[in-house]
Amino acid sequence: MGNIDLIICDIDGTLVDDERRLSELARETIEKIHAKGIKFGIASGRAVSELRHFAQVWNLSFPFDIVIGMNGAELWDEKQQKQFDYSKMKKEWIKEVLDIMRPFGLNPYMLKDGNLLCARLDQFMEQSSKRNGSKIIVAEDESEFYKEENAKIMFKIPEDRIDDIMAYAKERITGYYTAFKTQPIMLEFTDKRTDKANALKEYAQMNDMKMENIMSFGDMTNDNNMLLVSGIGVCLKNGGEDTKKCADLITEFTNNEDGFARFLIDHKYLTEND
Repeated sequence: MGNIDLIICDIDGTLVDDERRLSELARETIEKIHAKGIKFGIASGRAVSELRHFAQVWNLSFPFDIVIGMNGAELWDEKQQKQFDYSKMKKEWIKEVLDIMRPFGLNPYMLKDGNLLCARLDQFMEQSSKRNGSKIIVAEDESEFYKEENAKIMFKIPEDRIDDIMAYAKERITGYYTAFKTQPIMLEFTDKRTDKANALKEYAQMNDMKMENIMSFGDMTNDNNMLLVSGIGVCLKNGGEDTKKCADLITEFTNNEDGFARFLIDHKYLTEND
């Protein structure tokens, strides 16, 4: 695989299909990457504590070398057996976000102490709880959201409304934080310094790794900087137009068509003999 020392992938819309399943081809490809001595890791908006278990869920024979969680607010380094935590949303910023988003009648939610804190129970919360195995806690009072700092606060928004609502929110932000899409229907607010790219650079520095020797895969806005700072940034065919503009290469197939694995195979980064 040339001078590639690490391959890191976003999960949803990138490494797994729309049903969040890892294909057998993708699993075999990850195993081949590891067998060649290339480090492999994942980057997601979910918590590191949840993400690390995916290696077992996917029946991999090894643990991830790096896990970037909460879109860069958390970093797990397997070599050091240590988690690093970075910038979080201040309490006053979270309160401001709730005020900004109030006119839309949406259901804010966040991960708190391993639980899913939300304003009300709805189908999205039930689906997220079932998918992630998190307990749902419905806030008795809105102030529960900003009693302490948190990595992020999130909103599920219909796809035909999310861009307009995101633009509305960005015009009204006064603190040192930002808003971006992490899925076609998910809007997240985080500290501006929270970025998968920053966490990846921290990992590279700690492990004496050159950024030019890293290949990253992603599909949405929260992956943009990670693709930009990597030696080879790859966007899935199904990715957003802004993410495609940040990528060096675009896969010929979508996440539902094994775009990740087929890209590595078809472009000779992996061969049948590997």
